[in-house]
Amino acid sequence: MENCTYTYSKPCNVMEKTYDVIVIGGGTAGSAAAIASAMGGEDTLIIERNSCLGGLASVGQVTPMMHNGIDGRSGRSYINEIIKKKMALEGYGADDHYGNDGWFNPEMIKYALEEIFTEYKGTILYNTELLDTVVENNKIKGVVVHNKSGLSLIRGRVFIDCTGDADAAFASGVTCFTGDELLHNNQAMSLRFMAGNIDILKLKAFLKEIGEADILEYPLVEIASVWEAKTPLNKVFQKGLKDKVIEYPDGKYFQAFSVPGMPGVMSFNCPEIPDIYDTLDTAAVSRGLITGRRMIKRLHSFLKAYIPGFENSCLISSADMPGIRESRRIRGKYILSEKDFSERAKFADGVARTAYPVDIHGLIDEKKLGIKLMERGEYFEIPYRCLITDAIENLLVAGRCISSTFIAQSSVRIQPTCSALGEAAGIAASYCVRNNRKPNELDGKIVRDIMTEKN
Repeated sequence: MENCTYTYSKPCNVMEKTYDVIVIGGGTAGSAAAIASAMGGEDTLIIERNSCLGGLASVGQVTPMMHNGIDGRSGRSYINEIIKKKMALEGYGADDHYGNDGWFNPEMIKYALEEIFTEYKGTILYNTELLDTVVENNKIKGVVVHNKSGLSLIRGRVFIDCTGDADAAFASGVTCFTGDELLHNNQAMSLRFMAGNIDILKLKAFLKEIGEADILEYPLVEIASVWEAKTPLNKVFQKGLKDKVIEYPDGKYFQAFSVPGMPGVMSFNCPEIPDIYDTLDTAAVSRGLITGRRMIKRLHSFLKAYIPGFENSCLISSADMPGIRESRRIRGKYILSEKDFSERAKFADGVARTAYPVDIHGLIDEKKLGIKLMERGEYFEIPYRCLITDAIENLLVAGRCISSTFIAQSSVRIQPTCSALGEAAGIAASYCVRNNRKPNELDGKIVRDIMTEKN
C-alpha cells in the first residue's frame, strides 16, 4: 500500500484495491444489501465496527423480528427469507400462531449472515470505524476508516450507508434530519438483555393460572406488561412497584420472548430508558447504558421473586449495542410521510411494503395523531427515491435512516422492512456497477422489477 496525506496529521494508508460496492454497516439492512450485491457478482466489502454481522439483531439482541403485517410473500425481502430459512433449518428459527416466522436466535444469526455473505465471495472488515468520506464532484471516491492497522482510505465505485445513523451520508454533506420536527427529540432507547435457566413450562402455567393470554405453543412464550394496561401480569408488576422492588420506569414497557435453540432462555425487549432525547449525544447514550443496566438488575430481581419459573434464573448477557430506534434521517429525493401511511400510498418505484403501525414509544401519543391502523390486506410502499439524494450520485442509504418524516420512520424501522430496503440498495448498486449507471439517477422501477422477479 502507498502512503498519502489526507486531512489527518497521521499518514493514511491507501488500499490498492477498489471495490465495486462498499457497504458501511453490517446490520440488518447492511447484511441484506451486501448479500444482494455479492449475489449480483459484484466485488463487495462490508465495513463493520463490531466483530460480527447482524447489528441490532445480533449485538443488540433484538429478537424476534416484528411482523410487517403483510400476509404471504408479497412485500417480503428475498434475502431475509433466505436468512430465516437457514436459521429454521439449523434449529435457530421458528414461527408462531400469529403468523410471525421471524423468531430467531441472536447469537446464531451472526454465523448465518457471515456464512451466506462469504459464500458469494464477499469481504468483511470487522472492528473498523468509519471516520470520513472523500467526496469529489458530488461523488464519493473512498472512505477513511480506522482500526488496529491505523488509518486507511478504501476506494469504491458505489457506496451504501447502512450505519443506522446515516454517518456516511452526513459525512458526505447530505442534508439530514433528526428527531421530531418540533423539538428534534429522538424516540426512546432501550437496552435488551437475556436471562437463562428459566422454567418455561412453569412460567406458562403461571400465566394461565392468573388469566394472562398465552396462545403460543411450548417452547415459544411471550410476556408483556405496560402500566396503562390493567392485565393480570400488570397486577404483579404493581405489587413489585408497591414493594419497591422495581421503580416506575422499569415497568413502563416490559416485553420478553423465548429464543429458538436456547432452551430456558428469554430475550427481553426492555428496559426502555427514560430521559434520553438525543441518541447522537454519546455522553447521553452512555448515561442511558448505565441507567439501563441498573434497571436490568432490578427487573431480574423482581422476576426471580414474583414470577414463577424465574426462581433459579440467571442473567446471561446485556446487549453490547443499545436499542436506538431513530436518529438521523437523510433528505432524499422523496420524503416518506405519515400522509403516505394514511393514504396507503403506492409508487411505481416502490421497493418495500409494510403494514406495521406508527410506533413512537410514548414520545408522541399515536392516538392523537388520528392515523388509522392498517386493516388486513392494506399496506403502503416505500419508493426507491427515499434511498438516494441529489447531493451524492453514487450513494445509497438503507435501513432506519432513509428519507422520511419522524412519524413515518416509526412505521418503517422494523427489521423486515430494513432488510427489504437493504436488498433494494444492494440490487441497485450491483445493477449500476454492471451497467455503468449512477444510483441517484437510476429509475427505481428497475429495482422493483428485479425484486418482484425474485419473489
